[in-house]
Amino acid sequence: MNSRKLFALVRKELTHYFSSFMGYVVMFAFFAIGGFFYYLIMVQTRQASMKPVFQNLNVILLFVTPVITMRLWSEEEKSGTAELLKTSPMTIWEIVIGKYLGVCCFFLVTLIPTFIYLALIMATGNPDMQPILANYMGYILAAMSFFALGLLASTLTENQIIAAVITFAMLLLLWVIGAAGGNVQGPLGDFLKYLSIFEHTDDFFAGIIDLSHIVYFASLIFLGLFFSVKILESKRT
Repeated sequence: MNSRKLFALVRKELTHYFSSFMGYVVMFAFFAIGGFFYYLIMVQTRQASMKPVFQNLNVILLFVTPVITMRLWSEEEKSGTAELLKTSPMTIWEIVIGKYLGVCCFFLVTLIPTFIYLALIMATGNPDMQPILANYMGYILAAMSFFALGLLASTLTENQIIAAVITFAMLLLLWVIGAAGGNVQGPLGDFLKYLSIFEHTDDFFAGIIDLSHIVYFASLIFLGLFFSVKILESKRT
């Protein structure tokens, strides 16, 4: 894997986010929503905890992900630059990983306000850092899974709106399928609940780091990237 070319593609993706109005709208949304729930924690609950912030930001991520991932490949198809990428010396895996890392790096920027909230909590209280670490881990893993599925949806069509709808449908399915599993008895119900993203984030937000949840998110990320590569390879041929 050519790290120089990969870095150039990641930088290109980041430049797009920071040069677009939508990128700043997304960052402001995370800042405003995170700040609102932080205010509720400090003023109403008086708890030295980040749990409510991440629980609510995780739900917001469900709606924001389609917006920030819909253009990842769809825009390349629409503008005609997809052919240049597919015929470049970079492999399909390098292209997919570069675009994926670009959106993940943009997401890390949206995490900056949460570090400010954390610093204020530490300055005014004595929080237990292990649950907070679990909160961050669960939120980041969920976001990375969302982005992998969003990238997959973007490879399916050159229409960004359709890509956004497909992404939202997949994420919504992985959200509500847990509720469906709760109404089904036996192994099938357990399997449906296992497929739910929010079933796996609940333990992280409760301060529990479980290897099985990490494997679940890692599997989602791999499958999203793997099928993105396969779709692009089929388009190249």
